[in-house]
Amino acid sequence: MDTSDWRDDLKISFDDLKVIEKCRAEAVEQFDQFCDYVAEPAFEALAEEFKEYQIKMKTWKAPGKSIHLEIRFPKSRIDQFHYILWMPKNAVELKLKLTTRTRKSRFSPLEEKSVPFIENVPPKEILKLDKESLAQDVVARYKKLLYETAVVSE
Repeated sequence: MDTSDWRDDLKISFDDLKVIEKCRAEAVEQFDQFCDYVAEPAFEALAEEFKEYQIKMKTWKAPGKSIHLEIRFPKSRIDQFHYILWMPKNAVELKLKLTTRTRKSRFSPLEEKSVPFIENVPPKEILKLDKESLAQDVVARYKKLLYETAVVSE
């Protein structure tokens, strides 16, 4: 009876697990790079522009997990729009998710929706996005909310 087969199989299994762990660590590192070089500069540029409209914005980051942008109603402390980029737990590639939380009026509850982040861009290309593309995505989603809000009767 050949016992080397199961031993080799066991060794290969543990080697594969090491590769998966390495891929997870690389994905976290890539996400942090994306936040540092794309998301944070895009959010900072947006914050400067929003000041022109007397709209406050704040951002925060949970390293290796998410980056969060919050836009408030004009001249208010009440949040209106959240744009959250996050990495699924145990991700082995930079396949990000986007969660938006929106409030159509100061008195309405937040509505949440999660979708894949820019579906037509493969995970390997996410790091190649520029801050302008990300800022444009935020503006497009915020604009959609503003238009929806404008036609809602209260």
